[in-house]
Amino acid sequence: MKLIEIKGSKKHQVVNIDKKGRYVVFFYNYSGEVEVNLKAKGAEVDILGVYIGKGSANFSLKTQQNHIVSDTYSDLLVKGVFFDKSKFLYEGLIKIEKGAQRSHAYQKNQNLTLSETVYVESRPFLEIQANDVFCTHGSTTGGLNSEEIYYLNTRGLTQKQAKQLLIEGFINEVFDKQKPVLDKFKEKILNKIS
Repeated sequence: MKLIEIKGSKKHQVVNIDKKGRYVVFFYNYSGEVEVNLKAKGAEVDILGVYIGKGSANFSLKTQQNHIVSDTYSDLLVKGVFFDKSKFLYEGLIKIEKGAQRSHAYQKNQNLTLSETVYVESRPFLEIQANDVFCTHGSTTGGLNSEEIYYLNTRGLTQKQAKQLLIEGFINEVFDKQKPVLDKFKEKILNKIS
């Protein structure tokens, strides 16, 4: 398993997967474009991103999963938690080339909005030129579930504790996908929520 961390100020980052194997691409609060090119049969990549927006933070992310050869796998999961007047614009594309038969590609963006003044826009796209593929994409944006908060309140948690627990559970899905690889990021990022 190889970890590729996307960071820095470079606005267009390209990751070329030239060898068969398993890879993890990870980014936190990155604004820019992440392009992942799967160029080797048997290549598998998890593309994982986390966003914590506070104050007037403004993030813009564009992802592209390019399946160039057959028998490749990509799974993108980007989750964000947004407070105050923060903004997040996301656009994702899965592109399956004509010769990339038997490719599997997933793309999911989920966002929690915890203020009336947060702005989130999420636009997932598919461009498929092969006929023997499996591709799905989805996006959700919304607030915390009041019934879940109430349930936790009835179990002795305060309103603040209940919200904190639900937010951490929401973000943990990203870290749970690649536990040993992403453990070094988890505590630092979760501390930014409290």
